[in-house]
Amino acid sequence: MTSVTITPAYDRQNGWLEILGPQPDAVVLTGDLEADHVVIGAGYGGLAAARRLAELDPSASVVLIEADRLGNNAAGRCSGFIIDHAHNIRAKGFADDTDNAKRQIALNRAGVDWLDEIVHQQGIECDWRREGKIHAAASEKGEATLAGFAESLDAVDEDYHLYDAAELERRFGTSFYRSGLHAPHSVIVNPASLVIGLASTMPENVQVFESSMVTDFEFGPPHTLRTAQGTVRTPSLVIAANGFGEGFGLFKNSLIPLITWGSMTRPMTAAEVAELGGEDNYAIIPAHPAGTTVRRRPDNRILIRNQYTFSRRSNITRGVEAVKRVHETSFRNRYPMLPDVEFEYSWGGALALSRNGEGVCGKVADGVWATMAYQGTGMAKGTISGKYLAEHMMGDDDPLMGLLAGSPSRNFPDPFNQWGVRMNSRWRRWQAGVEE
Repeated sequence: MTSVTITPAYDRQNGWLEILGPQPDAVVLTGDLEADHVVIGAGYGGLAAARRLAELDPSASVVLIEADRLGNNAAGRCSGFIIDHAHNIRAKGFADDTDNAKRQIALNRAGVDWLDEIVHQQGIECDWRREGKIHAAASEKGEATLAGFAESLDAVDEDYHLYDAAELERRFGTSFYRSGLHAPHSVIVNPASLVIGLASTMPENVQVFESSMVTDFEFGPPHTLRTAQGTVRTPSLVIAANGFGEGFGLFKNSLIPLITWGSMTRPMTAAEVAELGGEDNYAIIPAHPAGTTVRRRPDNRILIRNQYTFSRRSNITRGVEAVKRVHETSFRNRYPMLPDVEFEYSWGGALALSRNGEGVCGKVADGVWATMAYQGTGMAKGTISGKYLAEHMMGDDDPLMGLLAGSPSRNFPDPFNQWGVRMNSRWRRWQAGVEE
């Protein structure tokens, strides 16, 4: 048996999960099991792959293994944007290649639509709101970026609506922003609720185990996986562990493991809500990609998300206090009328990028498939990647799957890779300026 070399370790500061209250006891993998298909990782790719395999082969046994509690994993720690097109659509592959851009949007929308179908058919309570996102600029540079964004949307025939400062203040209750662009087709959710709901509504031939980290493995087939309390053997293995896939020997030195950081306030009092004004639910994307994402929720909490750090071991506790101080500054800049509102939760979540922007969706060894590296758009793209991967395994390929079946390029060796990410982070923060 080979030991898994990179494993997640999560705290209990994920605001999305904690505001849901106590959860049922975890169903832990114990004893020795055999299954027709095993999926490692209950993120969006793994959840989709397990569901679709079970749907396509209802006589097969499917096991889904999650290392931590459902909703406390990386999938439950994001900002809860299920996006149909890139936040920064002027990136290479969008404005410069309209045909490819349209295909990428179609890919993401396929993920959004499938999630929408599952959520409503299964009655999953996750604060699902298909009302879009507002890209907002707080500076002259940010407004120039938004203008370029609008040109790119025009180039791919995407609809949007422009807001002036007065309209943004009416919606947000703050005069911080100068202009905005509303892209109407994205969805906002509580990501922890969505993960839990997707896992709990699996077809009957799926067994879901949480708090069951895979510690050792042996590729076959049949493949053997060992956890602290059990083992499972299978001829068909899907690794949907994103950046942690490297711990299974996959794509070594080809993924860039990052931690992105968020903080959520306590609920505002009635007096504070009255002082702020504005709508009780909105989702703001910064004009600059290194700026600050903001969500206001109907429970009168506000989420601030910015900063990313390189972490080979995906350490989500180291540096949280320093990040929280940056979040506090970002919050005060936007909401000076709320001087006594403090953060109740601050947390990090792991994601994986690749230098060439390509992800993984396909066969990686005999009887082993993988889906990972969604470039920060894991809710929609991870979902459709897992779905298409399962269909591919069953012999039914979708034409759009080719957009997912990439090959991440090799990174520079450490410490140069780490230095490069850190320098890039500092440069982008400087460029973002007041947008942070």
